[in-house]
Amino acid sequence: MVGFSVQLDDSLKARYLCLQILLGVFKGGRSVAQILEKKSVYAPLYRDCDVAKAKRLSDFIFVHLRQVDDCIEPHISKNIKLEVRNIFRLVVAESADKSLPDYAIVNSAVKLAKLNKVSRYFTGFINAVSRKIVSNLKNNNLDFKPELEKTLKVYLRKYYAEEMIKKLEKLIIRSVPVDITLKDAKDRSFFIKELGAVELPTGTLRLKNKKGLAALEGFKTGKWWVQGISSAMPVKLLGNIYGLEVLDLFSAPGGKAMQLISAGAIVSCLDVSSKRLELLKQNLVRMEMKAEIIRADIEKFRTNKKYDIILIDAPCSASGTIRKNKDLIHLNPMERIYNLKKIQGYALEAAKSWVKDSGRILYSTCSLFPEEGEEQIKNFLNKNKDWMQKVICADNFDLDEDWLDKNGALRLRPDHLFDLGGIDGFYASLLIKKQLSQEMPEF
Repeated sequence: MVGFSVQLDDSLKARYLCLQILLGVFKGGRSVAQILEKKSVYAPLYRDCDVAKAKRLSDFIFVHLRQVDDCIEPHISKNIKLEVRNIFRLVVAESADKSLPDYAIVNSAVKLAKLNKVSRYFTGFINAVSRKIVSNLKNNNLDFKPELEKTLKVYLRKYYAEEMIKKLEKLIIRSVPVDITLKDAKDRSFFIKELGAVELPTGTLRLKNKKGLAALEGFKTGKWWVQGISSAMPVKLLGNIYGLEVLDLFSAPGGKAMQLISAGAIVSCLDVSSKRLELLKQNLVRMEMKAEIIRADIEKFRTNKKYDIILIDAPCSASGTIRKNKDLIHLNPMERIYNLKKIQGYALEAAKSWVKDSGRILYSTCSLFPEEGEEQIKNFLNKNKDWMQKVICADNFDLDEDWLDKNGALRLRPDHLFDLGGIDGFYASLLIKKQLSQEMPEF
């Protein structure tokens, strides 16, 4: 895609990638994660610092889009090409960043315009308008405020209080803290002191400094791994699982699998992605853990084996991760979850044939949308009258009652632990056969 009249030098790489991200989200309807997985298609030369800068600039645009476009609108027509508009959006983001002089921002915009088969015909226009934008921003010194996209707000208001939405808007401009899970809970006091970590109510440790994680004490020696508090919660709901056989569906890159292994379970990890499974294998090697690795599409997977527990960490919209994945603000949730709902429903139905009569199904998603959580469980129970949802007791897991929904399932929101930086939105439900409800202890 590069190779018009201007060479893509190091100073342009991050900005060029930022434009690819903007185009992929606003035109292609793809997430940043999907785009970055394919970044080698655009250029094989991106450094980690280029990716980080591109994401920082695009995140600013996603979070402040209305204000960014307000800076542009007086100087352009409404039907302007998206490729040109995105260059102006980048100009606003770089001006707000204040890390470059005005002339450098304008020059970069012109160079970038020449790299694209659409925008290269508008270089004179882009030069003139970019100058006006940076001048106006310099003179007006605008205060950019975070804002969720209007359609997303309307949707969230169906299920959540206005207070949560307002807190979410504040959270999306904060630096997202890094949480870790310890391999051995006995090391907790040592790592709290050694890493300067804060212990969260559920036992997860939150780091104050997220730079240079791989160099921190205990990482290379496999004492801990990065895992958000919300992602770590579902497995904890299983209680004592020592010696139990677990099939972990959609397992890679293996955060929950490592939790299961640490708790003494015998784990089989299933995933269809070779790339993600390779990450899982690397994680297991570093942590000195072992698990059966199964590469398979869940819809084609067949087994006669019965497991004590089926863990379904289902593919989903990832809407609960909006604090760190700002692009999700602008991706239509209904369009994204249509196909995902089918996979989620299939996984639940398949799991019941792979679990022992005395076993359990743990279903979880990092989604804020009931269509991917509560409604999936409701549909499953309506179809399978011999199954029921096990009510989670908050006191048994040091949970606030507000962390559970009315049916006793886990329903985490981004505004939980707001003063500590918030958490990811998450849903988890524990399913058992009805005949077991009288035999199993309260959770």
